[in-house]
Amino acid sequence: MKYISSKDIKLGTCLIVLHGISIMGGFIKWPLFIFAGIFMFFYIILDRHRLRCPNCGGFENLDRLNYAKKHVFHCRHCGERINIL
Repeated sequence: MKYISSKDIKLGTCLIVLHGISIMGGFIKWPLFIFAGIFMFFYIILDRHRLRCPNCGGFENLDRLNYAKKHVFHCRHCGERINIL
């Protein structure tokens, strides 16, 4: 696989937003902290398997990947172009 899927980037963004909402709600109802942990766990799995540079496996943060959906973007580690489909 020589590209990063746009759907994976959207899913990662949704997981982070849900994590933030459940953290804030956890201060009102403490069981929401459990959901925050679950959302973070699934984001970490998604990040390790799908949101890495397809050329070198280097880490790119979610903000840079969102930018790369509409612009030409190169990996910070290897310098190769990252394709978003």
